[in-house]
Amino acid sequence: MFPIINIGPLAIQAAGLILLISLWIGTWLSGLLSENLGTNDDVIENSILLGLIIGLLGARVGFFIQNPSVFINNPLNLVALSPSMLDTGFGLLVGLLTIYIISQNKHLPALPTLDSISPLLVVMFAGVHLANYANGNDFGLPTDLPWGVQLWGADRHPVQLYTLLLTAGFFIAFLMRTHKLKQTGFLRSGNLFLMTIAALATITVFTRAFVAQKTLVGGLDFVQVLAFLVMTGSLCAIYFRSFQNRDQVPVLISMGSNTEPAEHLSMALDKIKSAFNVQQMSGVYQTEDVKNQTSKSQYLNRIVEINTSLAFIDLVEKLKSIEKELGRQSREKSVVPIDLDVLTYNGDVFTEKGWQIPNPDLIKYRYLAQPLAEMNPGFRHPASGVSIQNIVDRIENNANVEKIDGTDNGIKE
Repeated sequence: MFPIINIGPLAIQAAGLILLISLWIGTWLSGLLSENLGTNDDVIENSILLGLIIGLLGARVGFFIQNPSVFINNPLNLVALSPSMLDTGFGLLVGLLTIYIISQNKHLPALPTLDSISPLLVVMFAGVHLANYANGNDFGLPTDLPWGVQLWGADRHPVQLYTLLLTAGFFIAFLMRTHKLKQTGFLRSGNLFLMTIAALATITVFTRAFVAQKTLVGGLDFVQVLAFLVMTGSLCAIYFRSFQNRDQVPVLISMGSNTEPAEHLSMALDKIKSAFNVQQMSGVYQTEDVKNQTSKSQYLNRIVEINTSLAFIDLVEKLKSIEKELGRQSREKSVVPIDLDVLTYNGDVFTEKGWQIPNPDLIKYRYLAQPLAEMNPGFRHPASGVSIQNIVDRIENNANVEKIDGTDNGIKE
């Protein structure tokens, strides 16, 4: 055990230092995942930092409310760097409430945001157990095994080290699953977070069997039972979200053509209507070729919202088949009879190889954002929560986009 770390003349409490380092590493890793998912990493990081600061202040206030005499007799204790004078539960509640309020004010989408902070949860889980090991808390049962550690007059199971090893194993699997925090696969938003919670709860269920001091309720370890319930609930949620029949979900599709565009847009729309339930569509916009500045070809574009029960990859294959039917050549970039791209899928946020949903072009080009703003002025980006009007205002590409027909929110008069 190493409750104090001596650095020259400084004596630093090991547990506090470990937790701060864990928070820093976890926030940094979550920022990497957030950047690749397209979630609002700046707001997320600021929320965590502000939640930590206010949570610490709340923990001190909570302790003061319960023990006012400690501070009345010595007012300097209010600013003392002593973790023993913190009400951890109250501070955690205040910190989480602060993060929640900020998230709501900034319109952060809940499930993608939770996916983004999954690395932070793993690192903080490991940090808490390493801090407990440093302080000798949650010590293990006596053991005769050669790797037992001497504590409180006996050789005991190094429970915290068991937890750290299992957590390290899961984190390696997490990095492999996300390709070093770059991809998530075709996961529904929230499933990465649920997988993380299920794994950490499973580790807790296993390692609590070796803990000496337990909070018993009805003869059962309360923490172990709670972890088992969390594990079961998370796995059930993953199953129902992933493997049960998918309901009709909303999808935004962009349509574009530079070859007999009016005719091809109309033909593609007819095929989409025959295959899907079309909810609404934007007007038709004439645009420049934003990806080839030397090209003089003009595009016609519009946005269509559909409902579908198809999984994402099946939907993409269906749209590609429509493109092929209308003469699209897969390697041809200059002649485009029709181009159909998925912009958003059920509000989910995921990355897989060449696919990223929401489509990153949505925040880069006006030929996508402007028709969407017309069709759905209240739209917010599924990953970042930014409003469509703010997206339009932030776009730096100034390629000309002009509405050319008289539709009103997709409904012909």
